[in-house]
Amino acid sequence: MTKPKLTTMKQKLKRIVVLLILFIAVTNLLYLSLVPADDDGAPAPNNPRHPQAAAVDDAALAYISRRVVDTWSRREYLVLLGIPSTDDEARRTRRNLQRTTCWRFPGVATRANDFTGAMLVLYVLGRHPSHGYEYSAALLEEASQWNDVVALPMNEGRVTRNKTIGSYGPLGDEADVGVTRKTHMWFDLAVRLFPNARYIAKGDEDIFLRVPLFVAHLRLLPRRGVYMGVHIGTSNFGDKGLPGSRFMIGWCYVLSRDVAEALVSYKPLRRLAYLPYSKERDHEFALLRFHYEDTMVGWVLEKEVKYQPMIYVKVLSCHFHDARNNTGHSQVVPTSMCIHHVQEDDYAALMARFGNDTSPVARVERVSDDTIYPSCN
Repeated sequence: MTKPKLTTMKQKLKRIVVLLILFIAVTNLLYLSLVPADDDGAPAPNNPRHPQAAAVDDAALAYISRRVVDTWSRREYLVLLGIPSTDDEARRTRRNLQRTTCWRFPGVATRANDFTGAMLVLYVLGRHPSHGYEYSAALLEEASQWNDVVALPMNEGRVTRNKTIGSYGPLGDEADVGVTRKTHMWFDLAVRLFPNARYIAKGDEDIFLRVPLFVAHLRLLPRRGVYMGVHIGTSNFGDKGLPGSRFMIGWCYVLSRDVAEALVSYKPLRRLAYLPYSKERDHEFALLRFHYEDTMVGWVLEKEVKYQPMIYVKVLSCHFHDARNNTGHSQVVPTSMCIHHVQEDDYAALMARFGNDTSPVARVERVSDDTIYPSCN
């Protein structure tokens, strides 16, 4: 009479074991689905959902006080301007010249005004080989004074060319790739850190920017799809057997937030941003035009991502131009907005000329669905 009971007990135990196995399997599956995977085999920080992305951000903001970062989070900036720079005296001089001239225009958010304004400017640096790939004491002092230095957890490439500030030309493949890496990291950081910023821009240390005129033009633009700057074409990669392309030149260009998000979320590009450069990998970097940051941005947006709808805001030479022509004569005019290749003495002179013009009139003309021109009149 006890045999049927024993059989029933065994059946119950089997069912319990099966259910337990199913429970463990489902739990493991759910766990694996929630753990963020690295993209394309790239290091973890490459994945914006990965916990180490927070570690990358923490490293980049290591020399900016927590109070300042909290202040930024409460602000709604119209535009963020990131300027890739290097930890050396010549570039530090340029940073200080900008800080003491054009970043004193009304509307620039700085430590002096508790970071209140339409535009926040941050300098984006990597660890320089001349300091043993550590940040120098002078840089740490500068960062403490101004609270505008983003110290990326990356090494600068070695400069192998004789390019100087205020001149055109390459720095050498390793250093040029480093500039592009910094530029990508800047856009990536800005997208994450400033969720309310409407536009994200990249500029140079050798520009003088008439901030009120620049901001006035931005306020007239659409909120989405914007790619703004001096539109040019190049065949820089012809020696590598690659076709030319068009892009906004790197002195100063602007992406609306959605365009910046599309750029930094492109997986092959994010992978290269964290992949060490070598001659053996040169062609892989060249395919995405990684040797020139401005070319890379245009190529990826137009040819790889094929972002739509894109609105090209094409700035003419009445607004964005070099400080001097080939004969050394000044090209500065009343409509000048972004003046490139300025010399050290030019910053103060330009501020003296334009510093009181704090409410300039801006006009734009939409000539087609995808093209806007800031007016020269």
